[in-house]
Amino acid sequence: MFDEDPTGLHLEVHDTKSGLWHPELGDLDQPDGWELLPAGYAFLTRQVKAAGDYWVLFRPKGRWQHRRQLGLLAPIEAIAAAREAWAVTAARRETHREASSRHRERAETAYRAEFEEAALRWLAFAPQHQLIADEIARGAVDRAAVVGSGRVGRTKQLPLDERAALAARAFIRHRHTDYEDRLFSLELAELDLDSDIGIGDVGDYRDIKRTAHGEVDAFLEQHRVQ
Repeated sequence: MFDEDPTGLHLEVHDTKSGLWHPELGDLDQPDGWELLPAGYAFLTRQVKAAGDYWVLFRPKGRWQHRRQLGLLAPIEAIAAAREAWAVTAARRETHREASSRHRERAETAYRAEFEEAALRWLAFAPQHQLIADEIARGAVDRAAVVGSGRVGRTKQLPLDERAALAARAFIRHRHTDYEDRLFSLELAELDLDSDIGIGDVGDYRDIKRTAHGEVDAFLEQHRVQ
């Protein structure tokens, strides 16, 4: 058991059907003069935590759901001060958000341009095939560099030129070979349980991808400077 006043402790308490509960302290009463600041307000939460006393309130883990944070229990004065600080700094924070957004947009535009240029360098198509090179490079950016997609264009584990090469190959595979048609045929064979056509007749995924890689290589050789 703790000897000190629990209001001075940063506890994680559970909002149970019978009231507030802590694994070590047991049943607790909500301190006088405290109220709930609901979760989802990052600025207010930081301000209240910095002010001093608070408990983090959770909905306990149920049979069908995980534990969920409900917010902070904290002194009314601390929450009111946080809301006042939020109002006072709202304009400045909005200006900062807009500046950050513009910076991200400029950085993203620059990255997409660098990625497209790297794809064009790797393609090294002959002048008469420049239009198709441009199409592939732009398509590679659009497919692989979507923010938050987790695709190769967003990884930091590979150099830019390698990312661009992989993305360009993928775009060619999807747009300039019958890779997708063969995948579709494979999926149909898997779904058609009454069909006399088996998976072995249409080939498995590895065979399809291996064939597509060869077709991409042939496509590149056909369009590159000899």
